Amino acid sequence: MRQILPILLLSVPLSVDLFAQAPANRAAALRTLRGCSTHPITLGCNEDTAGYLIGLYDHGDHSLLPPLLNAGLHSDGALSEILGDFYSNVLSKNPRAFLSSVRLRPLKQQRHLCWMAGATDGSGIGTEMLHDVRHSLRVISSRRDGALSSVARVCLANVNRANASK
Repeated sequence: MRQILPILLLSVPLSVDLFAQAPANRAAALRTLRGCSTHPITLGCNEDTAGYLIGLYDHGDHSLLPPLLNAGLHSDGALSEILGDFYSNVLSKNPRAFLSSVRLRPLKQQRHLCWMAGATDGSGIGTEMLHDVRHSLRVISSRRDGALSSVARVCLANVNRANASK
């Protein structure tokens, strides 16, 4: 027990410092993440950078959604897994925010990002969450006059495609 306590005490200030230094770290992380948005992917782009920015998003910096979506367009491997999981969580918790960020993109990108949200980390969305996501997307897509209805239909089709076996 004595060995565990000092480790726990040391780890808490480090995570607090990480978010206390967020503006400088955020800018550097965004520069690195931009390398994930190019083809071929630039050296330094990895899931750790995305994970850090996702943590900032989860702490309220919602302006990070567009660059995190950009990173998914050329991602593969572990980066795709962490981004897909993040996209599915945003789609589940705040479908309008996700759809608004995807809406102005070309159709091919809309399909890909929505498929990634449906695939999550490669295993697909869990049954209960999938039910909720499908319901939200159906409701939004049924509003024919709504700005998000067409992208909601695209997203629903690609979430369903990613979860065809469920």
